[in-house]
Amino acid sequence: MKKATSDFSFHIETLGCPKNKVDSRRMRADLLQSGFKEAKGADESDFVLINSCSFIKEAQEETIETVFSALNLKQVKPETKVGLIGCFAERFSDAVKNEIPELDFIVGTGRFNEVASIIANQYELESKPHEAAIWESADVTTEKPYSYFRIARGCSRNCSFCILPTIRGSLATFNLEEIETQYQSELALRQTVDLKEVILVSQDTIGQGNVGLEEIIAYFSTKPEIEFIRLQYLFPDKRVLKLLDLYKKYPKLVPYLDIPFQHASAKMLKAMNRPDNIEIFKEIVDKARSIHSNLEVRTSFIVGYPGEDDGDIAEIKNLITDLEIDKVALFRYSHEEGTPAFTKFEDVVEDQVKIDRINEIRNYHLQSRIEKRKKLEGKTEKVIVDEISDKDIIARRLTDSPEIDEVVFISKSKENSSVKVGDVINVEIMMPMEYDWIAIYVNHT
Repeated sequence: MKKATSDFSFHIETLGCPKNKVDSRRMRADLLQSGFKEAKGADESDFVLINSCSFIKEAQEETIETVFSALNLKQVKPETKVGLIGCFAERFSDAVKNEIPELDFIVGTGRFNEVASIIANQYELESKPHEAAIWESADVTTEKPYSYFRIARGCSRNCSFCILPTIRGSLATFNLEEIETQYQSELALRQTVDLKEVILVSQDTIGQGNVGLEEIIAYFSTKPEIEFIRLQYLFPDKRVLKLLDLYKKYPKLVPYLDIPFQHASAKMLKAMNRPDNIEIFKEIVDKARSIHSNLEVRTSFIVGYPGEDDGDIAEIKNLITDLEIDKVALFRYSHEEGTPAFTKFEDVVEDQVKIDRINEIRNYHLQSRIEKRKKLEGKTEKVIVDEISDKDIIARRLTDSPEIDEVVFISKSKENSSVKVGDVINVEIMMPMEYDWIAIYVNHT
């Protein structure tokens, strides 16, 4: 007689970017709906599932460390099963099978909704969905008022440093029916915190095209419970200029522009096979701020690409100043086998030089924005509450994306004792810290 899925628990470790979080939530929903229970941690679970990342060397190292940490659990609980899911499993499938035979199963990209059935089939378990068990096992203490929605998979760009098109394939956009399925699944799993903010992600969000993007934005704009819509990972091409007009049409779009430039030197951008017309970058940012004067810009730069010199770093610093970039993510170039850059160039920039350049840019950026941040002192801003600790309400300005940008700390008091996660409140900005903010509660909106 087969054992039931309801007799077994799972724990998901999610590594990498927010797009992986979307896949993990989809996997989690299917596991719960198939009858599996969610454990409080890896050490209490029967199945440890590692949703992996292999984008750069550091991500690969983190995946390997997480795998062996999970495998160590078998020493205490030999019956624990460990599965590797996602990008790393897809990219290094043969090597993983040969070098880490202790793994119980591996599942590549694009099959997150099959994990529940793969486990059930491999271990001859009978699916026993049970609505009550789903809700009893769900970890509601981590619910947030936002969620990520994947609107496409893969990428058809040919950036020379990037392995993702090889792993995930060419761009495949999701239709509105698939988006609605994600949305209904998200709502079904929520218990204590209403969904207030929708974050649309993909490898190349503008690759969806303005018509397709508007259809998705319009869909979420009609949902009365959704107050905010955020776009992430906009490739800096001319289509973004037209996309910005949607910010006038759909007021739920937050004043936030996430647009990875990856460099500011035309020479380096050309070598990376990226758009190398810096004037387009400026035109996009200028138009965005003409629509929302308080809009904040987030971008990323890859540092240490072959051929980069001090002059190229100076151009990054100049762009940060000229465009008043609010948020910067800095990545050390990783010479990845399978990318066009791997066969075309040698990794000639030493790691320590890359690190030094990253620190130089980071320090420059922090100094460049001090005056702008000081001007916000005393201003009243609308924030959304993401978390409440013993001492603080931890919230976020609309110009900050969850988990990657800054947070606002508000000390708990009698006046704000009724504030809950998901509430949208007014605060007065009192003090900017190096990255985050300290504020005081003004009133409930």
